[in-house]
Amino acid sequence: MQLLTEYREDVERVERFNFVSRLTHWGHTVTFLLCLLTGLILFLDGVDWLAAIFGGYNSAGLIHRISAVFMTLFIIIFIIFDFKGIKAWIKDILSFGKNDIIFILKFPLEFLGFEVKMPPQTRFNGGEKGNSILTPTCVILLVLSGYIMWFPAAFPPGLVRVAYPVHDIAMILSTFMVCMHGYLGSFHPGSGESFWGMWKGTVRADWAKHHHPIWYEETYGEKKAE
Repeated sequence: MQLLTEYREDVERVERFNFVSRLTHWGHTVTFLLCLLTGLILFLDGVDWLAAIFGGYNSAGLIHRISAVFMTLFIIIFIIFDFKGIKAWIKDILSFGKNDIIFILKFPLEFLGFEVKMPPQTRFNGGEKGNSILTPTCVILLVLSGYIMWFPAAFPPGLVRVAYPVHDIAMILSTFMVCMHGYLGSFHPGSGESFWGMWKGTVRADWAKHHHPIWYEETYGEKKAE
């Protein structure tokens, strides 16, 4: 199985994600993975080997908190430096319509290798819109509940008690979504080009026309020229 499609510079390419989007995406990827690995030490029994990697339980706890702070900072950076992009992103993912529903219903067949004709998609397809709603929601819950657990004296006892199960559930859901997102963005045949969009910022124009024709036409096609 091919990990990624080849990055080609000899074809027309279009920008899909700007620098701030890519910075915050990879910043959250790294900090989330660090929080996940160090948090598993407290969440699961029998992972002493994992604690040893991070220099023991105390060191793992410190790395967990530092990573959480940086995760928060990346959210702030995203809001400050790409607020226009955030508004466009939210507008797109909330414009969930018939084509997105059809995409989600057909995607399991495409995932299994069947050739299916998908309805035209906007900048984010139906699956990406679902991920863009669920994953950030889980991250926000992780951040909020994490700070409540970190500074329990500053919050009502009832809220502190609720924070623990919320943190655990959000961790499980977000881990599942991140694993699925990582696979579809890198390993799944036909989707690897999306990786380059988030790594170098651009994707092949023909790929954009095929996978996100509505977005392509509005941004780079004839509709943009009108």
